[in-house]
Amino acid sequence: MKRVEHYFYPAVFTYDAGQEIAVDFPDLRCATSGVNDEDALLSAREILRCVLKGLKEDGEEIPTPTSLADIQVESNECAVLVDV
Repeated sequence: MKRVEHYFYPAVFTYDAGQEIAVDFPDLRCATSGVNDEDALLSAREILRCVLKGLKEDGEEIPTPTSLADIQVESNECAVLVDV
């Protein structure tokens, strides 16, 4: 079995006026936010790393990521593939 060294998960970035950019990982039941796109992406990578590390340490199964093309978004959202 190949050892996975890089993980890629879709995240939904939500843009609402006057608020931080919300970032949700539908496959992992976790979320974060950022003040701009760069901050939101950095926060997304950090929480993704922490969640996956926690799942591994607890001996839990790492969920299969949903295809980015299968993520449905609203008009104020975009789907982003986040890697760690």
